[in-house]
Amino acid sequence: MSLPSRSALRRLIKFGYLTAPPPRLSYPAPSKWRPAICRNNHIEYIFRTPRRPLHTATDNPQETPQRPEAPESISLKSDPNLDPTTLPLSCPGCGAFSQWISPDEAGFYTISRKAVKEYIREASSKLGEEGSIAGDIQAEDSKSSVENDTPAGIQPDEELATDPEDTPPPDEIKVPFCDRCHNLLNHGVASPIPYPPIQYIEDILAESPYKHNHVYHIVDAADFPMSLIPNISRILDLAKMRTQNRRAKHVHYGGGGRKPALSFIITRSDLLGSQKEFVDHLMNYILNVMREALGPKGDKVRLGNVHMVSAHRGWWTKEIKDKIWEEGGGVWMVGKTNVGKSSLLQVVFPKSPRAIPPSLPRGTGKFDLKGKPEETDQPIPGELKEIDPSEEPDEADILLPPPQQVRQYPVFPIISSRPGTTASPIRLPFGRKRGEVIDLPGLARAGLDDFVKDDHKPSLIMKKRLKPERMTIKPKQSLILGGGLVRITPLTEDLIVLAAPFVPIQPHITSTEKAIAMQAQEREVPNVPNLAKEDVAQSIKSAGVFEITNDVTKTYGKPSTASPDQKKKKALEKLPFRVLSTDILIEGCGWVELVVQVRVKDLEAGVVPKVEVFTPQGKFAGSRLPMCAYSFLLEKQQRAARHMGKRPVRSVRRSKGRGS
Repeated sequence: MSLPSRSALRRLIKFGYLTAPPPRLSYPAPSKWRPAICRNNHIEYIFRTPRRPLHTATDNPQETPQRPEAPESISLKSDPNLDPTTLPLSCPGCGAFSQWISPDEAGFYTISRKAVKEYIREASSKLGEEGSIAGDIQAEDSKSSVENDTPAGIQPDEELATDPEDTPPPDEIKVPFCDRCHNLLNHGVASPIPYPPIQYIEDILAESPYKHNHVYHIVDAADFPMSLIPNISRILDLAKMRTQNRRAKHVHYGGGGRKPALSFIITRSDLLGSQKEFVDHLMNYILNVMREALGPKGDKVRLGNVHMVSAHRGWWTKEIKDKIWEEGGGVWMVGKTNVGKSSLLQVVFPKSPRAIPPSLPRGTGKFDLKGKPEETDQPIPGELKEIDPSEEPDEADILLPPPQQVRQYPVFPIISSRPGTTASPIRLPFGRKRGEVIDLPGLARAGLDDFVKDDHKPSLIMKKRLKPERMTIKPKQSLILGGGLVRITPLTEDLIVLAAPFVPIQPHITSTEKAIAMQAQEREVPNVPNLAKEDVAQSIKSAGVFEITNDVTKTYGKPSTASPDQKKKKALEKLPFRVLSTDILIEGCGWVELVVQVRVKDLEAGVVPKVEVFTPQGKFAGSRLPMCAYSFLLEKQQRAARHMGKRPVRSVRRSKGRGS
């Protein structure tokens, strides 16, 4: 690991050496990152609260404080050469700071693990070759204190640290994951961690070391737009979204500097369609739904910063990767849990230098084709802030942890279907001081995860594109999802509702009386597993009454067996019925498409089809404009049926040859 910079070292020495293990990380208690220097040339930033002491000072300043011995539970008597202080600064999988005290906390390393022992041995031998930073400081203490008033160990004209990129990282040493990440990858189980509040993200953004920052709000396509934060620009003090006025400003300033820009990324868009061209056609629909979710101001904004990507298929990821490299600076991944932030980071992270676009002339502060900054007086987009020593914050107020080593192919955060995988910010720098991508912990996302048995929690996540069968809900019947977890009951009599459940949990149609008994856990149905816990029946409440009022007659009202001439004669406006639809959203799970056919006379008489949804605590449900996703499956089936029923067309050239 490279030595700290001169200014950072001057600030760190006055605090002495670390003598206390990292305490438990907790939210939303006031969090403080505190730096300290260890005896083995290893720098650590530990998490603490203001009331908890960092270390105990010694009476003799020349005496080197010792790190406390490890507990008996992790005794190192079997191999005294294993020094746990040589563990990595933080786990590269979840970002939690390394510790060997609390097995139930994130970042815990079992010293007896084979991968951990190999890393400690290799890191200890490498640090032994490079020397100890503590010995160097003590050797220079007397000389510098006599010559000038510079703090002990600091030479005025000597740069104690080199560029982090000038020191090659130890690529041959494989950094192990902590026990929690190890269990997530191999067994799919892990202890839960608390979720940070939105104010925590705001405080971290305020400590960005870059002048130019860009926030990417990650939104999940499975339950879009329930994972959207409508007021994210106001809460995080970001640049306002551009209005439809052509003179709207591109860049906004406030609070003493340039405000971070905002972009929306809708991940896992491959769940909406099998082809990229088809998903691109849904952009107008996505924008309409987003405008409605943003509230009254949604119709006034331009929404040119919305992207639909798929990390699994690689749709539109190259464009975002080039944009990250071109802009540089701080790139922040903000979003709720289980929306695909870590998966997207692995795809859009600029692993190698890229050429600047032809439209950008040289000498504008951009990077040249070799990835090096040009000699120009113009500011580089991702340049670091110039910190005034008088205004420099105290180490006790630091929230943002230090970045990782600059590598072309760094160790990326792990990907898991369990919520709350990332425990602490993970900083991945790219280029020579070009910028860095920061994966932030996921915000709390309301969902059914707390009311489902542990064995069935992974089944709530939609992992692939679904092809459901349309189910018929007759009068006095209800649709049950997850064996009683969610119930959808039509309220309008004498109407048949067609339901297409785009959810990964099993649906079931039964009478409303039996459906109520299933939600009360008084009745079980064979081959229909009940995912809910035992005490969930007491919390079942109504999540609201939703009206089915969106006209989709143009999509579902066409007679599929009619000839083209008959379609022209029978215009849609003259049909005696209307086809209405809506999408019922299940937060963190998916949606259910409801379609009903109503006579025009009944609509004129004021008949409005309605359904009532019952969920735990009356939450986790909503509605949106219908996507008509089932119509895509119908068109595909019709094309396949026509292809199978048609006779092969004989070639014109062959027919002429036979006739002659």
